Amino acid sequence: MQQPLEGITVVDATQVMAGPFCTHMLRLLGARVIKLEKPGEGDALRHYSRESKFAKKAPSFIGFNTGKESVSVNMKHPQGIEVVRRLVTHADVMVENYRPGVMARLGLGYKALNELNKRLIYCSVSGFGQSGPLRDNPAYDHVVQAVCGLMSVNGEPGSDPMKVGFPIVDTFTGYCAAFGVLAALQQRERTGLGQQVDVAMLDSALVLMSSIVTPYLMTGAAPKKTGNRGYNRSPTSDTFHTKDRPITLGANTQSQFKTLCRLLGRAALIEDARFATGASREEHAEELRAVIQLALMQRPAAEWETLLNKAGVPAGMVRTLPEVLEEPHLKTRDLVLPLSPAGDGERHYSLDIGIRMEHRGAVPMPPPPELGEHTSAVLLDLGYSQQEIDDLTRDGAI
Repeated sequence: MQQPLEGITVVDATQVMAGPFCTHMLRLLGARVIKLEKPGEGDALRHYSRESKFAKKAPSFIGFNTGKESVSVNMKHPQGIEVVRRLVTHADVMVENYRPGVMARLGLGYKALNELNKRLIYCSVSGFGQSGPLRDNPAYDHVVQAVCGLMSVNGEPGSDPMKVGFPIVDTFTGYCAAFGVLAALQQRERTGLGQQVDVAMLDSALVLMSSIVTPYLMTGAAPKKTGNRGYNRSPTSDTFHTKDRPITLGANTQSQFKTLCRLLGRAALIEDARFATGASREEHAEELRAVIQLALMQRPAAEWETLLNKAGVPAGMVRTLPEVLEEPHLKTRDLVLPLSPAGDGERHYSLDIGIRMEHRGAVPMPPPPELGEHTSAVLLDLGYSQQEIDDLTRDGAI
């Protein structure tokens, strides 16, 4: 079965997370990804582990770069720049995540490379985009979480600003970038022309927050912290303690509220005027929560989860990451992706793209590359002789 992006070549001039996650998604769809890395150092993400067993390749690097080819090239060296230019003439996509203007100063910006390859899709990933007053500001995930307003709405009412506990903006930005590349490739099928795709972490973060950004744009009412309460703000759509651990309920509708009351043995709440409607329940939220909380303490979370879900009331026991990865259900989804054994003999794992496709085809995933592992092979494919490759190595271009 042919993979969706089989035959598509991507030049990956990115490092750390948002850019490499974009090209990782493209690789999982079958694209060939040639990763450009700085000689001697490589992608900074290689060194993001403090565990000795991952001293050479951090787990995140392994997960986001498996199956890619590594070319170690000095993009500040004239001959190194020429290597990249020659590589781009044979490519479909280039993804870079340098600060705006850097690639142009190297002679590797969109305009320069578009002259070489009119069909090239050139995706630029940055903190604040290729235009605007903030374009030159450096950015990391947690910095953008602060700027975009995400930290201001995360946490319990009255609490200090709190970021999400993982690089959510980086990851979603990478997904947006991959989406943009796919759209540009589809458009190229009709026009024959490439284009620049401009993806900003700030823009992506606000799109991720659309569920609160859009209402604000329409009403002018700034969003408030809601803690663990669900989006519709119902007091029975929240997180509660049980006999052993927390559980999150989603009793949003009138029918779900009535079912919840009956299952908890608190059917009298249904006839209580304070709790008759969604609005009145919100008005008397603390009184209602107290009764619900007391009832839930009578059983373990796993029992409530089974009982409530079977009756049509959404409920999820709060799990740790190790627990959810051991769930039998998840094992049926083929989301955890075993990688080919690496040189260290360890079995490595990553996550698949998260989308099941009937005709996607199998994508072979060799181990993540050693720094510069494929430099010679890729340059030979580009027409360089072995003597030329040796000279480039001697001169510090590769």
